Amino acid sequence: MICCLNPDCIHPLNPDGTEVCLSCGTPLVTLLQGHYRVIEPLGGGGFGRTYLMEDLHKFNEQCVLKQLAPQVQGSWARQKAIELFEQEAKRLQQLGKQNQSPTLYAYFKQDNYLYLVQEFIKGKNLLQELQDQGIFNEAKIRQLLNVLLPLLQVIHDQHIIHRDIKPENIIRRESDGVPVLIDFGVAKQISATVMVKPGTTIGSFGYAPIEQIERGEAFPASDLYGLGATCFHLLTDIHPWDLWKKQGYGWSSGWQDHLKQSISPQLRYILDKLLQYDYLHRYQSASQVLEDLHRLPPIQIPSTTPPTRPVPPITPATLIEPSNESSNEPSAPLNPRLRYHAVIASSGSWLLALVLLSFVTTIWLSSGLWLVILGAVIFLRSQPIFDKLYLLIISLITTLITYFVFQSFQVSNPFIIGFNGLIIVILLVILAGLLAYILMILADLLNQFISTKF
Repeated sequence: MICCLNPDCIHPLNPDGTEVCLSCGTPLVTLLQGHYRVIEPLGGGGFGRTYLMEDLHKFNEQCVLKQLAPQVQGSWARQKAIELFEQEAKRLQQLGKQNQSPTLYAYFKQDNYLYLVQEFIKGKNLLQELQDQGIFNEAKIRQLLNVLLPLLQVIHDQHIIHRDIKPENIIRRESDGVPVLIDFGVAKQISATVMVKPGTTIGSFGYAPIEQIERGEAFPASDLYGLGATCFHLLTDIHPWDLWKKQGYGWSSGWQDHLKQSISPQLRYILDKLLQYDYLHRYQSASQVLEDLHRLPPIQIPSTTPPTRPVPPITPATLIEPSNESSNEPSAPLNPRLRYHAVIASSGSWLLALVLLSFVTTIWLSSGLWLVILGAVIFLRSQPIFDKLYLLIISLITTLITYFVFQSFQVSNPFIIGFNGLIIVILLVILAGLLAYILMILADLLNQFISTKF
């Protein structure tokens, strides 16, 4: 078969020996540059088409042909498309031969089209894997991070920002199961000044952070946000764009509410820091994420898609080997958002208890109602069961302590004694929240002490 290279052709495949496309009437090109034979289209978009082809000079080795044919209006938009296409070629050439990114083979112009030839990565992208196998567990997320973070460190060390990290741009190579990062079409040289026309966005909504979407800025922390959003998508099967449309960037502060499985507090802490709204509050380098990742205690859940052979190193200088004593290092603190929820739950729990104690006749009835209402409110929340139990225990402890303090005031119903009663209510609510915060800090310290000693 001969493939038509007209990007608008609806049926591009033609029988051998055909000189003009039977679908669109475009003259057919048998070989590009005299040795590339196009086999079939792989996909297309606003910038052109991608084809699978073979190189006759390399024993018919399969490779990927990217054709630039931007479907845009105006000279500025077309020039921007050409700039991005050339950037991809330059970035691939700059990265050279890497185990986890495609190698650039050629870049040329023919018949008024620009072409880029790169290594063909055979396998499924992570979105396809998610659709086939279901949501990722913690073991698969850790494995993914351990393999991709060293690659990102190599890329960032060469002053390159990918700017479009998402599941579709990560292919699990069929031969060895190693994730490969593709599509450097919007990658940006950190030191270069690239003017972004107002109203133009580069990246994918939901995965791109606010500094990239609103201001056209990109930092290593911007790629790390995309990696965090990718992990969220794989853990929940919820596209970040679906949440972004409803909540804007507020979704990244409440991402844990959408978890469908339990993950360790330490991994939640890492993902939460990756997804911070302000890039200065995120990890500033992939190596920083690796340091925290290597502190996580080991888990015994095997990955469903283990590599068939060890992942070769990218470059010896950039790989950060996990310490053999990683399980003895302090584990990451509990999620900061859990502290906030504990303070709110404890303050609300005491206020509820005080209202019931003041207006219900017997302490047994008021205590029973308080426990039922508190448990219902906490367990109806869309949070992991571990978080719910944590909130319930903290609320019980703080409410009991605050109750004994309340007894010292010798006031049966502070709601009916005017201003002084209101002051008592406010002070005790604040006390309950403060106690919750202190208990959470002590829990953090105990958690780190235990992980260090045992």
